[in-house]
Amino acid sequence: MSDNNYPNTEEHGKKLKNLGNEEDVDFCEERLDIKKLLKIRGKKKKKLYGKRVDSTTQKGKYVKSRVANDMKNDIAIDATLRAAAMSSEGTINVKSEDLRHKVRKHGAKASIALVVDISGSMFSERKAERVKDILINVIDDAGHKGDKISVVGFKGKEAAVIIPTTKRATSFKDHVDNISIGGTTPLASGMKKGFEILKKEKFRDEYIPMMLILTDGMPNVAVEESPAKDALNIAGELKDNEIHTIVVNFERAVKYGRDINMELAVASGGRYYDLEDLKNPGCAVSMILENERKVI
Repeated sequence: MSDNNYPNTEEHGKKLKNLGNEEDVDFCEERLDIKKLLKIRGKKKKKLYGKRVDSTTQKGKYVKSRVANDMKNDIAIDATLRAAAMSSEGTINVKSEDLRHKVRKHGAKASIALVVDISGSMFSERKAERVKDILINVIDDAGHKGDKISVVGFKGKEAAVIIPTTKRATSFKDHVDNISIGGTTPLASGMKKGFEILKKEKFRDEYIPMMLILTDGMPNVAVEESPAKDALNIAGELKDNEIHTIVVNFERAVKYGRDINMELAVASGGRYYDLEDLKNPGCAVSMILENERKVI
């Protein structure tokens, strides 16, 4: 962990045990219409989530075979024997050129880069509780759905990876409790680091890249030009690279902050949710992810 994070406390540890329980989620779902909090809908996209894609691991349904180009272990025995039989006379002899590998497919999942504002632009103790509530809910949600997730926190002069890209984010929950709030707001730095993570995921073409930005829209640290301009420039790159982007305001923000968040959503071709009046934004963000899976 970087020096941007502070030691765990017993008080926060007790709070985390009570976050994201089923009763809270049920209460949230009964009372909340998440679609009413969606203020900018973005451009309609081709539905990809759940579509069958080639698996790069030995998981997924075996659908066909192909000529082996390496010595990996996922050998298609049936196809290999058929190829060997066709080139053999009498006794079947399997040669290297007869080897066939299994082609597996699975339903496409999301790779979510959660870029979260952990600066001190809001009251630190209250914001810390809300951030941790959100992260615990998102981690649990991604785990249940089989999505990959990475968490990038930004404060001070730059951003830091709190949780690296993983399908087992629940094993990193202790990292969430080590998060501390404070410092300036380098929004562009956080978006840039999240973008770098998702570009790699897009290149692999197995998971649908999604950036979830949680901020009050009050950047005050520049990367190249100005704090707001830099963030908008990166938002444009997200749009150019067809990375599904969701901007969420989860704190009570001034009009300038809301305006910047909306501009980010428009510049990225993404969507904007406003949660500033909610007491429990954690389960709301989980509901946002469920809603977004229906449109990506």
